[in-house]
Amino acid sequence: MKQILWALLTLILVFNGHSQEINFLQAPENQQLYARDTTNSAEVFLEGEFKEKAKSKYIVLKVFKNDKLFASQKSRIKKNKFAISTKIEAGLHQYRFELYIKNKKQEKLCFVADDVVCGDAYIITGQSNSHASSTLSTYSNPFCRSFGVKTGYKSYTEAHKKIRWGLATGNCPDLKREIGGWFTVNPLGVGVWGMELMRLLVEKHQMPVCIINGGSGSSSIEQNMKKTSKPTLDTSFGRLAYRVEQAGLKNKIKAIFWHQGESNSNTEKSYKAYAANFDTLLTDWKKEYNSLEKIYLFQLHPGCGKQAVSFHAELREVQNQLVEKYDMLEIMSTLGVPGHDGCHFSYKGYLEFANRIFPLVSRDFYGVKVTHTITPPTLLEASYKSPKQIVLSFDQPLYLEEKKEVNGVRYFLKDQFFFSNEQGKTNAIEKVENIKVVGNTLIISLVYDATYKYISYLPGKFYTGTKVIYNGPWLFGKENNIGALSFYQRPIKTIEKKIVQKKQNDFKGFQMITAALNGVNYKVVLPKKANKNRDWIWRARFWGHEPQTDIALLEKGFHLVYIEVAGLFGNEKALRIWDDFYGLMTTKYQLNSKVVLEGMSRGGLIVFNWANKNASKVACMYVDAPVCDFKSWPAGKGLGEGSAGAWKSCLKVYGFSEEEAMGYKGNPVDHLENIALNKVPVLSVVGNADKVVPVSENSLLVQKKLQQLGWDATIIGKPGIGHHPHSLKDPKPIVDFILEHTGNSIK
Repeated sequence: MKQILWALLTLILVFNGHSQEINFLQAPENQQLYARDTTNSAEVFLEGEFKEKAKSKYIVLKVFKNDKLFASQKSRIKKNKFAISTKIEAGLHQYRFELYIKNKKQEKLCFVADDVVCGDAYIITGQSNSHASSTLSTYSNPFCRSFGVKTGYKSYTEAHKKIRWGLATGNCPDLKREIGGWFTVNPLGVGVWGMELMRLLVEKHQMPVCIINGGSGSSSIEQNMKKTSKPTLDTSFGRLAYRVEQAGLKNKIKAIFWHQGESNSNTEKSYKAYAANFDTLLTDWKKEYNSLEKIYLFQLHPGCGKQAVSFHAELREVQNQLVEKYDMLEIMSTLGVPGHDGCHFSYKGYLEFANRIFPLVSRDFYGVKVTHTITPPTLLEASYKSPKQIVLSFDQPLYLEEKKEVNGVRYFLKDQFFFSNEQGKTNAIEKVENIKVVGNTLIISLVYDATYKYISYLPGKFYTGTKVIYNGPWLFGKENNIGALSFYQRPIKTIEKKIVQKKQNDFKGFQMITAALNGVNYKVVLPKKANKNRDWIWRARFWGHEPQTDIALLEKGFHLVYIEVAGLFGNEKALRIWDDFYGLMTTKYQLNSKVVLEGMSRGGLIVFNWANKNASKVACMYVDAPVCDFKSWPAGKGLGEGSAGAWKSCLKVYGFSEEEAMGYKGNPVDHLENIALNKVPVLSVVGNADKVVPVSENSLLVQKKLQQLGWDATIIGKPGIGHHPHSLKDPKPIVDFILEHTGNSIK
């Protein structure tokens, strides 16, 4: 796609004693980076028009690669206009473009653009920790580029607009100390860890990189949002979008690195609005940068923020939940990063940011096969082993830092776990006798018997009872030395095998019952008035995400239900939980013996597996970008990108080695015979450009195998759409499908 790099460039050309003006509509710039495409190259266009009648017949373009002639071609001037293009290869190559006017045997040089490269483009944005500068950041590389001026909150002036391409820097003007530059106008500034990340990418993967940093010191998420229908230079969002567009990279950005949230931890109102605001911001990012594949989100370190009382712990948990909601998000911990001063980090600390995130980028964009765990330890489950012992299960082996001395005071990791009986209520400080690591688990031994329902790791901001910012001890991943993600008020599974009704609350204006069955949390949403069939839809994953179909069916008298099996990837344990839950729904709640199944993304594994074993109990199935083979996702053994952390969790819950998993024949694509035999209607809604759960390896393969078994599936494809957004903006086709196959009238 042609990129308009310059709206207008006028050159005065002297040829055969006459001067002529050319308006360039497209042309490369000195030190420009062109983003590579799937062919590992980029097309460069030169296009212009003579203001007066051209005195020559041809334009000649000569391209030099590392100072050696790489390509030469000529193009006829037609009606005073010319257009010519050439491809350049990605890699550590520097290109020079020379454009000549040719008349008879003479060639006159009229344009030169030098030091042009082809590589990858990224964005960093957020608040101060996204763009810390340092006088120690002296590294420079001809293949590390940036564009324009990071102005923060300040206006983007005409003088700023004249600053175009150049070499990226991790320093900033007039910086007098090791770390700073939070509010400094900084041409070509990418920050310390942005510069270090570029160094790693260029040196390890031999690929030029452009980073454009749009961070603003102390900015809230609201101050980073779009705010207007179109980006304007009046907002941080608009100033960043302007620079990206002017750089010709609007549709070429691979990923955004996001470090922000401290300023939203000051009030309860602010942190509670964070998830909805991030949803809006992500939607606008995807609209503005439609090539975007990944968001790398940094979970906050305790500290910073203006208020003594903060909601740091709560906001960090919101960040955890965002990653669960969106498959394109990856989270990285900042816990255990050295040199934290209560708000910012040392030069070495910021280098650690880059070192932690680099393996994820290498996996996602440079084809690096992961041989060890590169993600932060993540809590999978908390459960009582006995009234005095709680077991925390993580996704990887752990090691713990037992104690740490700060300002002459010794603090212990065992004292950094907090308990509560009601979400949103103040955490209690329980007497913990000791903690120990056994493989992937942390065992907490209490002094007294306890019946707490929720557990949290790490205080919000300070060491308990002090005004000292928390800075360790930490829980780490054994293989990678990355601090475990903190968590806030996660449920602790009880020992009892019984139904425990917790409370009644609201879901989108409908009454919702929240309870537990054998220690597993579930939800039942009641319609205003149940329809005569007592129909119900059973959602398998991502509760509350894109709920338009669920709401429409509730309005039609359907019940909506959900039970938590998200971390089990449709295995036998998940199937047993679903069997028990089906029995509960059809007895205690007296719902229809035939259920509508709804599975989004990885929810496809459980709905297909359960449906094939219980086909006579299924009225129909609605699946959305469904995972139908764990070898496709999370393993990433086919066309998709996979998820190393999720794959490791999947292997664990199945009890497989990787070799055993590759030979496993129990995925949905392997057993659809009962769905076909019972002619269970299947509707699959997919994004045709899904790179996370490729359609060809999942929904299309299911359809093909059902057809081989004498049945079929209906597929609604969304052209140009990836894994997100799920569902349809207008869910009527989905709702009508369900109504038709449950014997309800369609209006």
